[in-house]
Amino acid sequence: MEYTTGSQPDNFQTFFMEWVTQLEFYLHQLLHILQSPDQQDESKHKQLIRRVMAHYHEYFLAKARVSSRNVFLVLLPPWLSSYERTFLWLSGLKPGLALRVVNRCGVELSSDQAERMERLTVDTKDEENAIAERLARLEQQVLAPSMLPLARMGGREVNGMIHEADTAMERMAEHMEFLVGCADYLREKTVAKVVGILTTAQTVRFLAAMAQLQLRIRMWGQLREREIHGDANLS
Repeated sequence: MEYTTGSQPDNFQTFFMEWVTQLEFYLHQLLHILQSPDQQDESKHKQLIRRVMAHYHEYFLAKARVSSRNVFLVLLPPWLSSYERTFLWLSGLKPGLALRVVNRCGVELSSDQAERMERLTVDTKDEENAIAERLARLEQQVLAPSMLPLARMGGREVNGMIHEADTAMERMAEHMEFLVGCADYLREKTVAKVVGILTTAQTVRFLAAMAQLQLRIRMWGQLREREIHGDANLS
């Protein structure tokens, strides 16, 4: 399935809703495999795994197009509920979460797999820390004394300084876009490496658990939003 998206929230929201619907469809297929152990066809299972992985890749590509136009839109996405946004780390779930899902989804690892997974856990944590350090340095630059007068100016032009303020914001947006791209690359790379360690049957269970987690977070977020709005309407 191919999607198109623009820089406006409504465009990406439409894409995202279609993407979630397709993820639900893939989840049903993955669960059907897990619930039908007597109907195993590894070649078909591998095809489904490739389609699910391609589905996630399409999401990252679409988000990157939005990020290139307005990175702050993906950092505080209006298409997610406030509850869903509490799980965000640079516009997505933390990469290491995939490794925790492996440990909790009932996959039994061999000693070799467990050792490889442990190395991947360490490597992923190191890369997460490197990205977090770059983000912290960027935040320090934003709060630096030299930046504060520009921030206080708002939209006023003082001796041509408004251009300098705009340039500083553009630089910050470029840095944030780069960091979001790094985080998304690490997210996708980590899942791909997990899949490379697991067997086909284990991968089906892992991808089903990942999809269930994402869809449950979304469901809980939507329920909370409806409760909040319902309470507001009653007051």
